[in-house]
Amino acid sequence: MNMQSVKDEEALRASALSLAFSLETPFLLKCAIRLKIPDIISKAGPDVSLSVHQIAAQLPSEDPDMGALSRILTYLSSMGILEAIVPPEGVNAPMNIKYGLTNLTKTYFTSDDISSRSLVPFVLLQTHPVYVTAWDHIHERVLHGGDNFKNSSGNGKDFWNFAAGDPELNAIFNAGMVSVTKATITDVLAVYDGFKDINTLVDVGGGRGEALRLIIEAHPHIRAINFDLPQVIATAPTLPGVQHMTGNLFESAPSADAIFMKNFLHSWNDEDCIKLLNNCHQALPDKGKLILSEAILDLTEGSDMIGSANVLDSLMLNCLPGGGERTRKQWNDLLQAAGFSISKIVGRNGTLTKVIEAIKS
Repeated sequence: MNMQSVKDEEALRASALSLAFSLETPFLLKCAIRLKIPDIISKAGPDVSLSVHQIAAQLPSEDPDMGALSRILTYLSSMGILEAIVPPEGVNAPMNIKYGLTNLTKTYFTSDDISSRSLVPFVLLQTHPVYVTAWDHIHERVLHGGDNFKNSSGNGKDFWNFAAGDPELNAIFNAGMVSVTKATITDVLAVYDGFKDINTLVDVGGGRGEALRLIIEAHPHIRAINFDLPQVIATAPTLPGVQHMTGNLFESAPSADAIFMKNFLHSWNDEDCIKLLNNCHQALPDKGKLILSEAILDLTEGSDMIGSANVLDSLMLNCLPGGGERTRKQWNDLLQAAGFSISKIVGRNGTLTKVIEAIKS
């Protein structure tokens, strides 16, 4: 075997090992989040780095395992989640290394009171025991079809009913939806001008109302209705200009000039989507607007975004039996079947979701 072949084999093995051991990163990141390590470093001051002892002193334990903490910090720094500040030559012992935040950690892995774009809830959601159990049974989805989450949850409940009966999971899911909404709506408002001529707007599946809060800040003339399931609305805060309303789109939708849905229809198969869209059609006036914020697979630019779209699609496969991402043609066919015609599709380059505006015909 020549030298180049040896190097290729080493690179291939390194890649294979990385894949085989890729489970460690999300769980050690979850460990750091639960211990609030990113928050501890962030609150020490801008660009401050802390030693293992300084971090340990702020943990809720009188006798933390310093060796375990040091090894976890070392791993997270090797993955670019933390920055290791190595001391001068001669004192390069693990306990002398200091750890700071990278731009990645500052932006996404501190609490939402520090970063408005925090993805902490998504880490907690994806590493939740019931999610992990569902992933362990994903091969059965291939062999037998059906609802993978429901079949693996242990009590025969689908994701929505399981979350309704599990306050911790429900809170994590709702917090995750708030965090992604903040980023998504910022992009929507930057490229879409269709809210300016709307007087009444319903957000179906609007969670805690964060999307409507941001839309109304930009368009204060709008009277808004946040429409979601009872267990979601139960924890929704009072927001100026927003009326919270419980209900189920499979039954009906509130009447309004326009209906907005963000990453909602990707949770359902085509047959269910047509039922949901028919109820939207009935609730809207002639020429009323349907505004969707969804991923469009063939309009996703760049390998990173395509990869993210495929990740999102696989998440639907794991926990929602009919969920999945769609192409532009699939969206067009779906909307036409429910009596809508697409009037525009807009979106920022380098973003996963686009805005689809459809008119009731």
